[in-house]
Amino acid sequence: MPWEPILLMVMGSLRAVGIVLALPVPGGHPLPPMLRAALSFLIGGLVASVTPVAAPPPMPTMVALASAAFHELLLGLAMGLLIRTVLSAAELAGRLIANEIGLMAAPGFDVPIPSQEPLPAFMAFFGGLIFFAMHAHEGVLSAFAHSFVIAPPGAGGLSPAMAETLVSAVARLLDLALRMAAPFIALNFVITFAFAILGRAVPKMNVFIMSYAMRSLLGMLMLAGGGALFARYLAGAFERLPWTMLELVAR
Repeated sequence: MPWEPILLMVMGSLRAVGIVLALPVPGGHPLPPMLRAALSFLIGGLVASVTPVAAPPPMPTMVALASAAFHELLLGLAMGLLIRTVLSAAELAGRLIANEIGLMAAPGFDVPIPSQEPLPAFMAFFGGLIFFAMHAHEGVLSAFAHSFVIAPPGAGGLSPAMAETLVSAVARLLDLALRMAAPFIALNFVITFAFAILGRAVPKMNVFIMSYAMRSLLGMLMLAGGGALFARYLAGAFERLPWTMLELVAR
């Protein structure tokens, strides 16, 4: 049995691991490890098996094989990290909004749980919904398939501009989250400033309780009408995502 197709499928599957780990899951529950491995082998194996190869390479040594597998896995994880930076912008915006409108909860370091962080969890689900509704997953899979044209299976590696690309992706994450939360930050400032003046004019008024209720009420009303704004920012980020993923592939 020829070893070239098997090697191509294994290398493609390793590059697909990061993509499968980064894709949002409906419901917020992580996929079982066996299902993740199966999806990685399915997606990576199918794409790598149809990639045209100019000439079959000679049988690599164990050191060269291990090095190629490590670089393929590292490239896939870097591409998955770019996907997560865009999806995490909605989660970060949800945490900022929750802090501004008085729905603060214990901050977490993983995917927000609805019982502990309802608003960040809702924003994460909304970001995942927009991701699939705007066919961003098709762009991600298209960029993943095109990466095999740039670097065939077994020859994948990170480009010299990898560090700059990842740093720029994190900067865009913070910028996107702040843009989405900016109206709520401005609302909190206006309400706090207005009630500070009102508290000086009417000293007997309980400014803290009234401002808290007003901030939550107006914040929820603004949140109810902010879906189009969130979708607009996320759509632009999803549109740039495939091109940014291809910047990581070494030519």
